[in-house]
Amino acid sequence: MTFPPDASVRPTVVYITSRGHSGSTLLSLILGGHSQIVSGGELKMLINAKDENKLCSCHFVTPDQCPFWSQVQRHVIDSVGVPFDELALMEDGDDETFSLHNQALFTAIADVSGCSIVVDSSKSLMRLSRLLRAQENGCFINVRPIHLHRGPLGFANSCRRKGQTLFAAAERHSREFFRTREFLSGKSHLFVSYEKFARQTRPSLCRLMGWIGLSIDESQLQWRQGIRRDIGGNRMRIGGSSLIQIDQSWKHDLTIAEIIKLTFFTLPIRLRSKWLYSRFRNRRIKFGL
Repeated sequence: MTFPPDASVRPTVVYITSRGHSGSTLLSLILGGHSQIVSGGELKMLINAKDENKLCSCHFVTPDQCPFWSQVQRHVIDSVGVPFDELALMEDGDDETFSLHNQALFTAIADVSGCSIVVDSSKSLMRLSRLLRAQENGCFINVRPIHLHRGPLGFANSCRRKGQTLFAAAERHSREFFRTREFLSGKSHLFVSYEKFARQTRPSLCRLMGWIGLSIDESQLQWRQGIRRDIGGNRMRIGGSSLIQIDQSWKHDLTIAEIIKLTFFTLPIRLRSKWLYSRFRNRRIKFGL
């Protein structure tokens, strides 16, 4: 299966896969500050039924009302005949439809923005899997995956604020870490630690940009300034300061006993040992969390 390109340059898709509460919005906004990169944010949200989940960062309106995204949508309609909310972006549609729709979307974003590198921070591993398969089948995109990882203590604490138990959050964190790691094994990708990126932003960004094939742009460090096009993302998109502060609220939210239990339960992640994780999970040890 091949697809005739609609643009002279194949769009490069920098895809961020991670769990929620792992810093994907921050990373997307910083990447989108480069003059040769446009961040689309969580593009999977274009098909979300709730308007509040797909507001753009440039005007904080729905894509239909945004000058940039409405122009992108017109390009998409001209290419494949359907608007955003009918695109096959997740599990819907066969492989050929998925490839055609996503090629049209990324090409339209690249054409309207003038940037050949598009960031998609949808996070979903399933979406990444389909994009890579589409690329293998001839879709006119070049997918570059980033595995963004946040430490289990901060992740579990953020999830508990949303109503989850610490054990459920820690178990999901471990399961998805090894699932993502196994999927990306043997594939070209970049592993990025949220904590290291937040603490050592410039050197981490230099490494990341080098992997993409560009030099760092100083405007990226002033990520609150300039125009960002991101769809979806968390509340941190709204604010004035570009100061990056690592979220370590778990230090005062969790008890010492909870920290010790979480540290022990997530030891397989720290040791990168899937075998040890399987042993923990198979025994259903809940450590009182």
